[in-house]
Amino acid sequence: MRERMEKNTGNSGEFGDRGFSLLELTIVMAISIIVVGIAIPSYLTISASLRAAGDVRDLSGVTAQAKMRAAADFTRARLYANLNGNSFQLQIWHKAGSGCWVADSDSTSKCLTYTSGAPSGSVTNLSQGDTFGFGTLTAGPTPGQTTIGQAAQCLDNSGSAIANTACIVFNSRGIPINASTLAPIATGALYLTNGSVVRGLTVSATGLIQTWSTSSNASNWSGQ
Repeated sequence: MRERMEKNTGNSGEFGDRGFSLLELTIVMAISIIVVGIAIPSYLTISASLRAAGDVRDLSGVTAQAKMRAAADFTRARLYANLNGNSFQLQIWHKAGSGCWVADSDSTSKCLTYTSGAPSGSVTNLSQGDTFGFGTLTAGPTPGQTTIGQAAQCLDNSGSAIANTACIVFNSRGIPINASTLAPIATGALYLTNGSVVRGLTVSATGLIQTWSTSSNASNWSGQ
């Protein structure tokens, strides 16, 4: 009886120590590769969408700051977008002297200069893969913009238009205005895209700030 038990125990140990066969490992690796191959495109798409959503939230936050800073300092303030450089900056109209635009982040109130649309001072860049634009879309969100388009060009300190820029400007009452005439406008807007989605920011005549989203191949806008 003892010999039989020892024999059974020995056989059990042999089966317990047995590892995976080469075929089993190959099957597991093949399944893993397939799962990863399916997951990576979805992950990349979701990541790109989240980056675009984060950028439009940042733009919305800076726009709201511009609106408040204009009212608080009884002056003008604007969201300045460098369309080619894919960066933006909060700027305040400094009323001292002849007046000039200054970066809100600059405590010295040094007048800004512009080189090919890029303002001096620190700027915020869009996320990797995001650019200012709206691809082939022609219709904007409603309410907002029936015909899609970036905000009007920014003006430098002398009042000349700066190419490849777009500015949403507020007066001291928090109303979006025309940069040249200082008259109220119906709406101001900025759009960015990553090639798959288009995100938009609009400011109504009353100063209401809204963000929007749609796919890059159809104007099916939804509020965010």
